[in-house]
Amino acid sequence: MAKAIKHIKAGLLHFEIIGTVPEPSPGRRRGGRCRPTCAAMQFYNDKCSWRELALILGANFGRGDYVVTPTYDDRNLPPGKQGADKCFQKIIRRLRGVRRMRGQELRYVYVTEGLHGKADDEYFGGDGRLEDRRLHHHAVINGTGPGDLEELRSLWQGGGYVRIEPVDVHYYRELAKYLTKEPREFGRARPGEHAWRASRNLAKYEQEYLEIPVDGVTLSPPPGAVDYVQFAERNPYGFGDCVGAWYLLFEDEPPPRYSYNRGRKKESS
Repeated sequence: MAKAIKHIKAGLLHFEIIGTVPEPSPGRRRGGRCRPTCAAMQFYNDKCSWRELALILGANFGRGDYVVTPTYDDRNLPPGKQGADKCFQKIIRRLRGVRRMRGQELRYVYVTEGLHGKADDEYFGGDGRLEDRRLHHHAVINGTGPGDLEELRSLWQGGGYVRIEPVDVHYYRELAKYLTKEPREFGRARPGEHAWRASRNLAKYEQEYLEIPVDGVTLSPPPGAVDYVQFAERNPYGFGDCVGAWYLLFEDEPPPRYSYNRGRKKESS
């Protein structure tokens, strides 16, 4: 398989990775999951999970959208995670109905948590008492106007507080890691269970491949790149991992151009 730079554009967020171009596989139906995933593959799946979520967030949410954390008081605390999911879906249906009447769409991604302690979270600071190993939700919801904050709080019937913060486009990766922390740290209840749930109207990110003409290629920032971060990680189970980079490219900047540096040739002894 040919070597290539895989470039993914998700709104302002860009992701580049050096690897091989996948060969098309014959169409076949995927079978159901019935066995636990091996540790090496689970490590890779968890990493792909937060990376996939970061790209979904970048393609669908930005300035003017919100990170919402609704909690339950003791009286309204659901008996389990499935019950909490049903409670949150009721709020989603109410919010969708209200926005439909105004001709506005609803886009969201959410997770239900209840395992981590309040001191374990660093991205948003220390969680409150109602999030300390208790069922609660984290959601990213698109904004529609100045009345969103009051509307979101008024629709919630869980009895606890509703913390609302604006989406910071400079922290897509951190937000994705935060939202997927419990499946990565505590495992998934069922094989193949998704780390998050989302609306069906989310936009897809764009991806393309640029074949590399020579070996020893390294990535470098394109013009206008912001928050450029390279990574070169290894799977602790002995498998080589990817080499790539994340960065933001704002609309008022020139379009991205691939740029790479040729590695220095070894001198023959």
